[in-house]
Amino acid sequence: MPLSVSDKMLLIGGGVGVAPLLFLGEQLRKMGSNPTFLLGAKSKKDLLQLDNFGTYGNVYITTEDGSCGEKGYVTQHPILNKIRFDRIYACGPRPMMIAIAKYAKANDIFCEVSLENTMACGIGVCLCCVEDTIDGHLCICKEGPVLNSNKLVWQI
Repeated sequence: MPLSVSDKMLLIGGGVGVAPLLFLGEQLRKMGSNPTFLLGAKSKKDLLQLDNFGTYGNVYITTEDGSCGEKGYVTQHPILNKIRFDRIYACGPRPMMIAIAKYAKANDIFCEVSLENTMACGIGVCLCCVEDTIDGHLCICKEGPVLNSNKLVWQI
């Protein structure tokens, strides 16, 4: 799907999945976009570089313990019901990405997820990173790690 800088983009990350979104946000900003970041962690101490995210877009925070931003999970943040996003890019724990993929599908929003599968060989030989998709099995080390969330057959 072609990218338009006028699209309302949500970059949503949880835990260690927050880090890759900084670079993506920087690149989108260079293209003239103003992305929205929705970042989550267990606690404030687990959130790093928050000021840097703010230079590239609007930032919303959730923490499980309520020590920073909204208490709870990114998948429950009120911003999801306030803004109609055109695109979502997600990286984080599998349950978070499953919930975001369902949200995106229910709201007809294009969504890509960055998978964190174990990748031992990097060339698709060991098959430890295989993911089920509607098109068959894919080696995430070769075909990913970023995939359209509608193509994945989520194992719950």
